[in-house]
Amino acid sequence: MGRVKKRKKSGTDPPGDPLEDDADTGSLRSMQSATSDAEKEKDTDKYLEYRVSDYTRSYPESGGNYEYIVFIESQNQVPIGDRDMMSLATNFKRYNKGVKQLIRINRHKVGVIFERPTFANAALINKKFLDNFKLKASIPASATEITGVIQHVPIDLSNEQIYSAISSSKNIISVKRFTRRIIKENKVTFEPMKTVSITFSCVSLPDSVDLNSWRFEVRPYIPPVKQCLQCLRYGHIAKFCKNSIRCSICGKDHSYKECTIAPTEATCCQCKGNHIAISAECPVKKAKIEENKNKVQKRSYADVLNEKSFPPLNNKNPAEQLKFLIQTDQIQNILIQTLLTLISQNRNKESSITNENIKKVLLATIQSDNNIKQS
Repeated sequence: MGRVKKRKKSGTDPPGDPLEDDADTGSLRSMQSATSDAEKEKDTDKYLEYRVSDYTRSYPESGGNYEYIVFIESQNQVPIGDRDMMSLATNFKRYNKGVKQLIRINRHKVGVIFERPTFANAALINKKFLDNFKLKASIPASATEITGVIQHVPIDLSNEQIYSAISSSKNIISVKRFTRRIIKENKVTFEPMKTVSITFSCVSLPDSVDLNSWRFEVRPYIPPVKQCLQCLRYGHIAKFCKNSIRCSICGKDHSYKECTIAPTEATCCQCKGNHIAISAECPVKKAKIEENKNKVQKRSYADVLNEKSFPPLNNKNPAEQLKFLIQTDQIQNILIQTLLTLISQNRNKESSITNENIKKVLLATIQSDNNIKQS
């Protein structure tokens, strides 16, 4: 089947799913009707995240990262961050190969940076070391996984059905449909949406995925801003908060339920503006949202090649940086195209292969490739 034309979002788009007005949506609808009543999941289970059961987080052997970090946490009552630092370093290096640096994350967690992905993966299953010192090891999700979203997915499909029907060039490890919280007659229900998040076991998103022959564009997932409803600070939620309560209306040390000030007269404790502290209009919250967007922004070829995007040279020398860049498909395609152009020009006697001409063709290839991506 041919490529599905991608519609751009605009203010004139009617509500609902634009695919539903198309006559060629029989394949997706047939998936919905094919499921018998006996096979349909209960609504309470239908939209729970579907995750691959045999998946274990690990670094790819081919590399791709500048640093390979493993989080180490205590399994007993003594926080690892309170232990003797020199002794910890000695033991880590004694029982694990390739330990490069240690970082204290907090009282309960230490980060161990390894030279190679194989050394980091070995530390995860080093039972002798972990059991002897009563520790547990893990890799942060952000180091090996990335989440994207697709839109206009029929709501009758469960997460498991979507996973079974979806195909991608990247390995998919979980599927989860977004739901909207609805309060009606003092009852809380969750209404399914047509947006679905997909988590891949890689560090770059594919451009698209196929769902029963339909191509869906994959967009970056922007995580919501975490704001504690107890202390109103950012970066954590109330479940894990140990700070004193603060009123979202006046900012004083009491619950908003006990506040005598009207919400219309509120003073935000974050920016001192005339709104409650959890308002979406707060400039501090808007800035936090922008931070999240910037963290997951897809990088273009120009961004990758921009010297400002390189890590500091005191951490990696230029040769190591170039080695990392060449491992990416984007850079490899540019180099291959440059070589083919140079060989063709030389064969046709249009130009010779000189340092100056190599630079000229390389820059032209980058510019041409970047223009294609932007169009």
